[in-house]
Amino acid sequence: MRISVTQSAWNRRIAGLLLAMMVLPAFSGCSRKFWREQAEGDTYRAISEKLTDERWQNPRMSLTPDKRSRFYDPYDPDKPPLPPDDPAAHQFMHCVDGKEHFKYWHATGDTVTVENPAWLEPYEVLLNSGNPVEGHELVEIPKVDLAAAVDLTYIHSREYQFQVEEVYLRALALTQQRFQLNTQFNLVPAGFGGANLSAGFPHNGGRNATLLNGLGVQQRLPAGGQFAVGVLNSITWRAGQGMGSAPSLGWSITQPLLNLAGRKVTLENLTQSERNLLYEVRDMARFRQVLFTNVANDYLRLQQSAQNIINAENNIRQIEQQIEVGRADDDREYRKLSVPLVDFPEDAEIPESLKDKVIYGDDFLTWLGVEITDEQKADLLAISDGSAFQAAAQELIQLRETETINLTVLQLVTRLNQQQNALKNSRRQLRDQLDAFKIRLGLPPNVELTIDDTFITPFELIDADLLAFVDKLNDFAKEQGPAMLPGSDVPGDVERSAPDFEQLKKYVATLVEIKDRITTELDQVKQDFVPVRDVLDATSPENLQPEKRLRAFGTVEERERVIHDVANDLRLYRLIAQKFEQISASLDIFNQTLQMESVDEVVKALDKDGDNLIAPSELPLDWNNLPSMSFQKITEKKTGEEFLGMVRDASMDMRERLVKIVAGLQVVQAGLRVEVIALNPFTLPGSDETPDLEEVVVIAINNRHDLMNARAAVMDSRRKVEIAANALMAKLDVTVGGQVDPDSGNNDSTNVTIDFKTPLNQVVARNVYNAALIDYQRDRRSYMSLEDSVKQSVRSSWRQLMVNKEQLEIDRQTVRISALQYDNVASGGGGGGGGNALNLLNALSSVLTAQNSLVSDWVSYESNRLNIFRDMGIMELDPNGVWEDEFYQLDDQPTSEDMPASSELFPELQSDTGLQSDATVTDPEPAIPVLPEIP
Repeated sequence: MRISVTQSAWNRRIAGLLLAMMVLPAFSGCSRKFWREQAEGDTYRAISEKLTDERWQNPRMSLTPDKRSRFYDPYDPDKPPLPPDDPAAHQFMHCVDGKEHFKYWHATGDTVTVENPAWLEPYEVLLNSGNPVEGHELVEIPKVDLAAAVDLTYIHSREYQFQVEEVYLRALALTQQRFQLNTQFNLVPAGFGGANLSAGFPHNGGRNATLLNGLGVQQRLPAGGQFAVGVLNSITWRAGQGMGSAPSLGWSITQPLLNLAGRKVTLENLTQSERNLLYEVRDMARFRQVLFTNVANDYLRLQQSAQNIINAENNIRQIEQQIEVGRADDDREYRKLSVPLVDFPEDAEIPESLKDKVIYGDDFLTWLGVEITDEQKADLLAISDGSAFQAAAQELIQLRETETINLTVLQLVTRLNQQQNALKNSRRQLRDQLDAFKIRLGLPPNVELTIDDTFITPFELIDADLLAFVDKLNDFAKEQGPAMLPGSDVPGDVERSAPDFEQLKKYVATLVEIKDRITTELDQVKQDFVPVRDVLDATSPENLQPEKRLRAFGTVEERERVIHDVANDLRLYRLIAQKFEQISASLDIFNQTLQMESVDEVVKALDKDGDNLIAPSELPLDWNNLPSMSFQKITEKKTGEEFLGMVRDASMDMRERLVKIVAGLQVVQAGLRVEVIALNPFTLPGSDETPDLEEVVVIAINNRHDLMNARAAVMDSRRKVEIAANALMAKLDVTVGGQVDPDSGNNDSTNVTIDFKTPLNQVVARNVYNAALIDYQRDRRSYMSLEDSVKQSVRSSWRQLMVNKEQLEIDRQTVRISALQYDNVASGGGGGGGGNALNLLNALSSVLTAQNSLVSDWVSYESNRLNIFRDMGIMELDPNGVWEDEFYQLDDQPTSEDMPASSELFPELQSDTGLQSDATVTDPEPAIPVLPEIP
């Protein structure tokens, strides 16, 4: 129907329409925030629908990172400030190709760093500039344990954030596919969903304008059909003719019958999107398992490297100790040097300055002492001008000035240099490992991060204080100077003068102090028997697996071997304790005797007959009861100086014996501690038995998330074959539509259209179909390959796990044997000459290799245990991302309160020294108590 209006009315309407067109920008659409939040709501709902299986639960869906994260963005996500830009590239944002660019780039502000400026606040560091090094190097994160490392990873890991975003993007794509099958507003043709105004101004007059506005909806049906309905109003104005309007209602239904027909085609994109989101959710669950495994493995390897460095440092300490011993032996061996001299000049006389340095006898000119000064050389050459004497003297000087080092020392120095180089490289590698670990956590490599060493505490086979005692004893001996060294045993050597009284007094007092501290270490070693007995009490020949997380035994023979070895440890401990008690008593007596102001007062206190000599009968009874190992018995009267010399020699001998006692304690302690190192049992949830190889393979095939996805991907490829085959069919679409005139109905109409196209030009579709067939076969093979790879990986980890378990038992014995080997050789029991040098080098190497193998095999076992649970797909993680395994849930760690008292386990160890009450210090071979009966 057409309506005529006056010219003035039309002009008013045109003005109103123009005004409406001017304010349209105010209704240009919803804000960025609205669309972002709408997308997030739809996306999170889609994700939550896929988290219905506990095997792929994910505690986090939010796209927003933790506020503590380095990459958290604290600014408005829809209008963030500009990040720092490259200066050379930034100029093109203001002027490009001579054309002025957008003026308001910086309207939202600028930041000085791409990082979250607040992430450093918990570490009390402020980032005052855009230089990240300035702030990162001040960050200190000390004593990071595994749980804290995992927490840092979830906060800062870029890879984890990427996986969260991948899930989000998959869900976002799904919301689009769902929208495609929902009712939609139709924005085509012109005017639908808004307005369309067009005006014409012909040159011959007859101005006109047309306004179209309307609204339409459409719905795509699951079987491929499409329903659409729309209402359109057309208002037309022509100059001189007035204005008219023509509303209309249109509808249509289209249904493909061949090509693009059917639910399998129409719903394919939605089906694939739904499945893709499920795949991504499972990939996230798999990623979390892999992430924990990688962090834990890196953490374990850091612990291993740190322990290897400790082992290397201890090995270097042992080498240095043996070098000192070798050089001291050299000094004694080469203190006396002789050259042939047939006749000593008759008119020559040895000067007073060389009386204790030069002797002549048996046709040899002999020099006593390890050094020769320039003055002594001049005095020696001045004895006689005779050519024979001068030649002998020159030869003697040359021999004395030539440093003589035996083969053992030379080989030890070479080994020392090699070990020091290796240690430097190991420290460098540890720093590199730590930097890589920081990157794994998402932290800058220049932050100061240290690792908690709880995991490697069981591998501290020898207490650090006990290790330091040998160094203290050796350093103490060197500080006293040559005057405190025992007299040389070289025949013909002159007797040393008596030591300085105050120096000897200080020497003995210091030895007493060291002795008292060794008593503490003796008690510590005694306590090391406690956890061993705890392990033995928790097991029996019928039950080799303890309920607590203690060491388990593989066989009855293995348990019996431990009982036998611990009995030997107890025997050795008692022998050491007896020897220590003897030395302790001797030192206390010496110290008490020297509590005088001078040697004269000592003589005065002991001398009973007033002859200024000390007779055997004048010594206190305690002196006569001293063991011969500590003090040479006095059989005749001695002067005060001679008495001090005997005390000096005995004290120095006791220092060396204390060194051997400490070394013996190290052997006992290492043997005890190595027996309590526990392997975490490889058992499945709800079972105490180790699963067999085929069982773990079946579990992996049924539970691996990536294998589930790969299996489903084969079906995806199979469906795509059907979709590609459908495209080969002819096109046959039936469309039914109509128009309705709301005003009169005279123009109502209904139309039926049949659209048919023969499949003639199908080369592209043919190629797509053949490619789909090939892709399907490839995906079948890829799935089989992945399945085989999973089987291989699980089987390999299982075998390595079993091997590492057996290797660790061998390592325990190797550590014991190598410690005994070194102690035997170092104490002089390895033979002499070059053979002893080789034995010593082999012993030192064996100790280091055994210690490193022990920690290496333990770490390898635990790493493979992690890997096999990851590869089986049954590694259940707590909300913090830590494996719900007893070992990694730190609240379950055993404490000292769980351990029974020492006296409850080893009644024989109730005394301070571990000796029976009827054992005396004079017994050369104390009775060795039998190890308490073990069930």
